[in-house]
Amino acid sequence: MSRSVTVTCPHCGSTLEIDIDAGVVTSHTPPKHEKKALDFDERLRLMESEKKRAADRMAEAMRAEKAKERILEDRFQKLLDEAKDAPDEPPPIKDIDL
Repeated sequence: MSRSVTVTCPHCGSTLEIDIDAGVVTSHTPPKHEKKALDFDERLRLMESEKKRAADRMAEAMRAEKAKERILEDRFQKLLDEAKDAPDEPPPIKDIDL
């Protein structure tokens, strides 16, 4: 007999039934939302806030990309310096060379 747990998502309100032994979701019940009509001003405010969030995410992605480039350049320089300092070693002898 398998054990199951019913969980309600705090974000969207959907209900999931999870089989603990198998570790899978056995059923999903979507939340029942009442659609409410948005007035024009409220929708306009929502669109402006969505635009601002999108601009913020884009700016964060640009900062991360610039930081990524700098980090990779620093790592490359470090490895290049280590390679310059390390003595050149001959390649290992292969069995076929003997």
